[in-house]
Amino acid sequence: MKEKKNILGAVSSVMVIMVLSRLLSLVSNQVYMSHFGASDIYLNIYSYAISIPNVIFTCVGTALSTVVIPIYVGHMALGKHKEAKRFADNIITISLALTLLLVAFGVAISPILPKATAFGKSEETYHFATMALMTVMPVMFFYALNYIFQGMLQAVGRYKLPAFVSVPSSLVVILYTVLLGDRYGVKGLLVATIIGLSLQALILIPPLVKEGYIYRPSFEIKHPDIIKAGKMTVPVLLGVGAYQLNMFYNNTMIARFEGMVTLLMFVQNITIYLVLAFIYSITAVIYPRLSESASKGDMEEYKNTLSGILMSVCALLIPMTFGFIGVRESLLSLIAGWGKITNSEIMGAALLLCGYSIGITGIGLKEILDRALYALGNTKISAVNGVVIMVVNISLSLVLMHFLGAYGIPVAYSAASLVGMCVLLWAIRKKVGSYAKGLGMTVLKCIIASLIMLCAVEALNFVIPAGGGILMRAVRLFVPVGAGLLVYYIMAVILKINPVVDFTGKILKRGKI
Repeated sequence: MKEKKNILGAVSSVMVIMVLSRLLSLVSNQVYMSHFGASDIYLNIYSYAISIPNVIFTCVGTALSTVVIPIYVGHMALGKHKEAKRFADNIITISLALTLLLVAFGVAISPILPKATAFGKSEETYHFATMALMTVMPVMFFYALNYIFQGMLQAVGRYKLPAFVSVPSSLVVILYTVLLGDRYGVKGLLVATIIGLSLQALILIPPLVKEGYIYRPSFEIKHPDIIKAGKMTVPVLLGVGAYQLNMFYNNTMIARFEGMVTLLMFVQNITIYLVLAFIYSITAVIYPRLSESASKGDMEEYKNTLSGILMSVCALLIPMTFGFIGVRESLLSLIAGWGKITNSEIMGAALLLCGYSIGITGIGLKEILDRALYALGNTKISAVNGVVIMVVNISLSLVLMHFLGAYGIPVAYSAASLVGMCVLLWAIRKKVGSYAKGLGMTVLKCIIASLIMLCAVEALNFVIPAGGGILMRAVRLFVPVGAGLLVYYIMAVILKINPVVDFTGKILKRGKI
């Protein structure tokens, strides 16, 4: 019981920090969007440029953090601190060497990428896009260190600071835009962003030193731990790489539509990255627990832990999907409808928001199910699934863009994520047998409760007038949100959605009601 409380406490604190960090990132996006204008061609080039190294390296970074945690924590748990340090020294050195190759590759393709977008139409925008891409590629060195340092800290139970890493970069961007944006423009914003991203890795160095780790270069590529990490990394790299190629493809396709890149990235921050912040706060704590259960052969505990997570996450993400759809315009009007942002841009972003909202549950559960398979030592299934998701996404987007234009891109991405989620649910069942009994019924109940909630929200949207100042915009957002939450909660209790009922019981017990 005490261990469960510790897990819940760790997840809760990390979740709060990560969600607040993502919200601050959202604020930074809104600040520079309203300052420069979402349709500004140079801001759209900036948005495209900073997304590329992130897309290129996220697959490598995820693979790194996935293999670092089990190997590093394994040594630490057995008291082999020297072996843990030796592994860390090797993985950092080798990762930086590989990152150098990625940076060189990124710089080499920088003159090619703008030609496939609207930025290649004029010589001026083409040269700016090429310069921006070449400038941001070296930031991948800091991405590498960030992922490794986070894995090392999480392995020793330090969860909070890794969840905090995006805060300094957001603050740097906000301060630059407010204080120097008029003077140095989008070029200065590019430099400020690079400085902010570098801080994500640098702020993790002091806590690592406090834990007793001092880096010393080592390049033992044939060390057993490195060979083991390499074998684990390749399938993860393929799976996550295919998934990230989707993002690269989506960002490149959206760049064909003028003025859409910045809007797309802003909406991605609201939906995909906010959801992932929530999910990563769970996996940061649960992944080591699932790995421990699997390594001990305690599959009953493994299945119980996984089942509880899936039930609870569905009870949160499904209403989030319908909630975002219901408040799409009022949400964006309040948080983004200022400065140079126009009503037509708000309407366009609202449609993008609807498209991504459809896949929220698929995006969230896929990440959890991937970690569940990694805990079993199986990385191949996720690799194959990543390819499936990529094929579905590209195929659907090519079809949907003919009918929906730019808005077909997020719809295709969401559909592909839901397909990937279903594949992983089936794959884990084949590996461990029956688990998560009642999940299908829980999902159905959540959908019914969420549909009723959506009807209540839309009714209030019809009654409350649009427009006005900040107070009226806040009323138009928060009144439907509050009413929607209440309706969903009541329906969840009536329909006996277990995670909600259990949560209510704990609250009542704590309050001795």
